Amino acid sequence: QKQWLRIISMRSGTFVCALACLIALATATVQSGTPRMGYLADEKVAALLELARATPEVQSAYEAFQSAWTGLPEATLTADFIGPVFVEGPPEALLPEDRRVRAADPSLWQLVFMNPETVGMDVNTFDDKAAAETALAALKPDEYGEGGGLIIKNGEVVSENLFLKYMQKDDYTEYLQRAVIAPPGVSAEEQERAELQTVTDTAKERLREMTRLAPEIKAMKAEYEAKNLDKPEVVRGRPSQALQEFSRLFPHYVSLGGCVM
Repeated sequence: QKQWLRIISMRSGTFVCALACLIALATATVQSGTPRMGYLADEKVAALLELARATPEVQSAYEAFQSAWTGLPEATLTADFIGPVFVEGPPEALLPEDRRVRAADPSLWQLVFMNPETVGMDVNTFDDKAAAETALAALKPDEYGEGGGLIIKNGEVVSENLFLKYMQKDDYTEYLQRAVIAPPGVSAEEQERAELQTVTDTAKERLREMTRLAPEIKAMKAEYEAKNLDKPEVVRGRPSQALQEFSRLFPHYVSLGGCVM
């Protein structure tokens, strides 16, 4: 990920920058070993909400919401009300387990290189130096003059064939260090607790958000009731958060004609 940020900062051109950004995002999601994000299914959120409702913090937030929401359409604490819930999954390894184990073997020859097929760092492990050297010598720079690789054994760089234009040699050695790290195991119980905590936090934040917006939504309701419109008023431009919520609650009063973030 770091190497692509360096490329973005150096190369000009909208297309190249956009492509590099996409690559960086893909690298962060698939290869970096950082937790991946995922949506919980509505059915899962609904089941966890039953448990979240029993927590003191959610109960307190819900009571405050009900008090502030008086005079507005009834709203209950459901999966639809709190919206999508993202939960961090367990981190992924940079390499499949069998390749990670071989890449961590200090007796083998590790070729760390820029893989043109994946447009990212990769590691190939060899049992003998000659095969590794042959593969290393075959590496060529890409169209921007970047690429190549180096051979590492037992933590030491023994050969290199690097084409460095925007990246650094350390990017390659650091990649191998990260690639051999085994991802920590996460039990089903730990994942379930993480999901419940995320749903609880999301519900609490959503209730507090709607409690804060309630006075403004009530004011809008009174304003549009007084207008006595025969069709929804089209509002263009970027709407406020309160107006977005108001348009969902009262589509017969307002129609948003711009982009809703």
